[in-house]
Amino acid sequence: MASIYDITGEFALLWNLMEEGDLEDDALLGAFDCTREELAIKLEGYCKVIKNIESEKDGIAAEIERLAKKKKAIENNVKRLKSAMLEALKVSGEKKVKCGTFSVSYQANPPSVALDESYLENIPERYLIPQEPTINKKLMLEDLKNGVDLEGVAHLETNDGLRIR
Repeated sequence: MASIYDITGEFALLWNLMEEGDLEDDALLGAFDCTREELAIKLEGYCKVIKNIESEKDGIAAEIERLAKKKKAIENNVKRLKSAMLEALKVSGEKKVKCGTFSVSYQANPPSVALDESYLENIPERYLIPQEPTINKKLMLEDLKNGVDLEGVAHLETNDGLRIR
């Protein structure tokens, strides 16, 4: 069976022949019907492959989510164990303990900034990092659909999309 590219080429050739009038109407219609049947068979095969790939993609997404949850649980366990170790050292009054092949100790971390609850309106300008503005394309789309003129800024575009049902 021909590839989808070959079938597309056949259609283009048939359209050219039709425009030039090189084939009889019956022969042309027969060729179109035959090519349409080939295209329908090829498209059905493509649809099956796409559905297969999409189900594999969904399975991978579910596995990623499962592994992310497992990773988070492991991270929480490590955090909990380290917290218990730190608390044990503090309560025992020990700063450093040699335990087999490991040494466990604690020390004060360097200071870090902790923001107060109502910090945003009180922060001086010099501590703020300027950021590039982001464009609200959803609002633009809504305005353009409602007839707002945004000439030189934005316009509506329509693209073709494939639907498989």
